[in-house]
Amino acid sequence: MNFLSIDVGGTNLKYALINEFGQIIVKGTTAANTGDETQFLRSLAKIIDLHCQDIQGMGFSLPGVVDSTTKKLLASARLDFLEKSDFFNKLAVKYKLPVTIENDSNCAALAEKWQGQLTTEKNAALLVLGTGIGSAIFLHDHLIRGNHFAASEPSFMVVNQGAEGIEKTAASLSAVGMIEDIGQHLQLPNIKDGQRVFAQIMARESYAWQSFNDFCDQVALLIYNIQSILDLNKFVIGGGISSQPILIKQLRNSFKKWHQISPLSERTITVPEIVSANFYNDANLIGAIVPLVRTSK
Repeated sequence: MNFLSIDVGGTNLKYALINEFGQIIVKGTTAANTGDETQFLRSLAKIIDLHCQDIQGMGFSLPGVVDSTTKKLLASARLDFLEKSDFFNKLAVKYKLPVTIENDSNCAALAEKWQGQLTTEKNAALLVLGTGIGSAIFLHDHLIRGNHFAASEPSFMVVNQGAEGIEKTAASLSAVGMIEDIGQHLQLPNIKDGQRVFAQIMARESYAWQSFNDFCDQVALLIYNIQSILDLNKFVIGGGISSQPILIKQLRNSFKKWHQISPLSERTITVPEIVSANFYNDANLIGAIVPLVRTSK
């Protein structure tokens, strides 16, 4: 039994055929083109038409506020042309297949809950570090969506009151942006080359190390603030950058700095586990089919 999973990202439209055991049979990537509605929908239709005869359902991982019960995208910075539409319900009718949709960070969390770092955790969170920053939270073994499906949106948290506009918020906290900034400063042939950037970070090149350290401090501050409210056991870090061991090490070090902000905080706030996700960049794809697997049993 195979399912088609489609993950709409900031740059790429990723897709995969995944079986009921969570094994990826085949996967591919094309440009997302979310700024061009016609081109985006054409790319999407091409992927579905290619695989629709070989699947038992489709799962979508989407950026934004998602009502998974009505299959409607309520708000999205990248897919505003699909907001509050019946697009996904119409897809189900057109292809005569079950269709599910879920917020991208929730998808990553569902993957880790199914077969990853969250399988035994009742109170834990996942942070996805990519173009922006996303999160998902489990409390008492339930994925928290909120009254308006907008829970766990750290991008809107104010982290720098002295800045202007979006720079005030965690929306500016971008792993992709950090890598590109370092790549540009170092005049790399490809400023998006994360491997070369991390080689310079590991070598403690001054600009690369300072930028990376500042990024980790800001992510750790988010973790500290969430921990001070929810008292979780574990934070799982997702996104491609999470495969870098130095990231997890530095996030733990940065968290300790915030934890020591006062003697009372040290005595009150429990230091959570901070670990990398199992699935890295495949988490959204695998998590998107979890609801389909559950209903197919």
